[in-house]
Amino acid sequence: MAQFKIRFLGPLEFFDGTRWAPIRAAKQRALLAILLVNANRTVPVYQLIAELWGEKPPQSATGLLAGYVWRLRRTLGDPDGDILATRAPGYQLNVPLGAADVHDYEALTAAGRRSVAEGDPTSAVATFSAALDLWRGRPLADVPLGPSVLGEQARLEEGRLAVVEARIGAELGLGRHEALLPELKLMVSQYPLRERLHAHLMIALHRTGQQAEALGAYRDLRRLLIDELGIEPSKPLRDLHGQILREDLLPPQTAPGAGATSAVVRLAVPRTLPADVPAFVDRDDEVARITARLTSGAQRCAVHGLAGAGKTALALHAAHEVTGLFPDGQVYLDLGAGAAQVQLRPAEVIGRLLAALTVPATELPTDTERAAALLRTVLSGRRLLLVLDDVLDTAQIEHVLPAAPGSAVIIVGRPATAAVEGAGQIRLGRLPVTAAVELIRRYAGAERIDADRASAARIARACDNLPLALRIAATRLAQRPQWSVRDLADRLADPSRRLDTLACDGLSVLDSLRSGARLLQRVGDRAATRTLRMLGVLDLPVVRADALAVLLQESEAVAESTAERLVDAGLVETVSLGRYRIPELVRLWARAEYVTPDEERSGTRRVVEHYERVLRGLLDGRPADGAAWYRQERAALFALADRADGAALPGLVGQLRSALRHHRAA
Repeated sequence: MAQFKIRFLGPLEFFDGTRWAPIRAAKQRALLAILLVNANRTVPVYQLIAELWGEKPPQSATGLLAGYVWRLRRTLGDPDGDILATRAPGYQLNVPLGAADVHDYEALTAAGRRSVAEGDPTSAVATFSAALDLWRGRPLADVPLGPSVLGEQARLEEGRLAVVEARIGAELGLGRHEALLPELKLMVSQYPLRERLHAHLMIALHRTGQQAEALGAYRDLRRLLIDELGIEPSKPLRDLHGQILREDLLPPQTAPGAGATSAVVRLAVPRTLPADVPAFVDRDDEVARITARLTSGAQRCAVHGLAGAGKTALALHAAHEVTGLFPDGQVYLDLGAGAAQVQLRPAEVIGRLLAALTVPATELPTDTERAAALLRTVLSGRRLLLVLDDVLDTAQIEHVLPAAPGSAVIIVGRPATAAVEGAGQIRLGRLPVTAAVELIRRYAGAERIDADRASAARIARACDNLPLALRIAATRLAQRPQWSVRDLADRLADPSRRLDTLACDGLSVLDSLRSGARLLQRVGDRAATRTLRMLGVLDLPVVRADALAVLLQESEAVAESTAERLVDAGLVETVSLGRYRIPELVRLWARAEYVTPDEERSGTRRVVEHYERVLRGLLDGRPADGAAWYRQERAALFALADRADGAALPGLVGQLRSALRHHRAA
């Protein structure tokens, strides 16, 4: 391992060079946690044994411990013991400064306290919020609880609570008392003996004109302290109580420096969500997942998947369902820059979001770092919902993700984003046939579709059961009452007219597909663009990685890697590992856009010869072993056999079918 990195402000994970990975074995995880808590100090063998096995360790504990150390070194990529070193009388975990998330957390916390001391609450809020963002849950959440782990958890959680209190204090200094009230009331109920939280709550209540409630909060705490501990509130709290009684509490201070910028910025309450979709079908589970996350306090969820799968419609529908949770505004931002289809740079994203959240936009800083700092301040303490559409990658939005409790973001894009953990990722594909027909029915009229459901099903198949294409087709049908449902089905059945037909009212399947190609071109992915062209050559609904490798004249690993990038561009679906579904609309477009007759002949011939080799191998061995393969590849074999003039493929397919029938009969 080139550089050791570890994080434990949440489940225990290490960076394996490409991703954050867990320690799978519980005893190894516990061992690493004990050494981590005692980082850069030698932990004696007897202490490790006592923490791992308690009062009754097995007789072989020393040998077992040595085995755990060996396996843990192998997991960490540390065979020579440079990181997990043997140091008599035990072992030592060497953790350089900056290698653990807690190092970053403590550095940010210290910086926040310096900002408070310097009278700059704006910077303090931003820095404290950044520190708290590093937490992913309870420290060492997946580690068995021993003395070292329990002690470290208590230390860190107490420190985190102090940082939250400091962040709230800085926000009160910026005058955000009203926005902080829900959070403060919740925290006081969770930590009823924390005097500093009660002080913050009393200040927020008083500054929002609720003097009686502020005095009542003090009385409640005093009664609890006397009943539980037999003591009076501390002198600072008694002094605060007196100030509220006399109504001489000082107003919040305007921050110097960066805070001076925020002082001239007035906040808007934006309502920029586009209208909800009029016809929404068969996405109830996905909507429920999004709304459940947002209702439970989760701050991020993401919708990704195929071009035309209805990702934006789903996100907007879910957003409209929960607008009541976000009284400070709901903001929709298209990062693809609308019809221009030019992806916004991170600085442009910051600027557009600031323009939506503040009045007037002319007072905003033009420097990216200052604008990002101001945006963090604007987002903190507000209950906002952001819908970020057509997101390219995490780097594009990292500066605009809300961190303060009460705000949330729905991220929409073709690729999945690393800004959201797996539980918050929702992938959309095609609709089931019945749902696809129902969507057409809702747009085009129930009576008209019910009279010819067979033709409506043909329309759905021609649209690949994708909501965008279905909506366009149904809208065209609604706008042309003279057309029968069958007329449109026949028109869409013509491959040469289908993509032109699927354009209406500013919506276009062709534009949606081309935007996927632009994503590839933007990152200079010529290999994926070539793969898209060759998939048009092959014109098969499902393609295996081995066949694609032959088509591309590349290794199977290269073929699979480029196909996965087409999945990220929303042009291809993963059926299973190494198998890809290519929507017919994508194949039609790729053939029209890219394919030459020579490419078609040579590419098809290579794949036909590949399948001939596979079939001969099965027939020479045990044909029954190819039954599962044949079931998966039957459609591809028949499609290629129809195009393989003079090739041996049709005969070989027939021989395998006969052999399989004979095997089943036997």
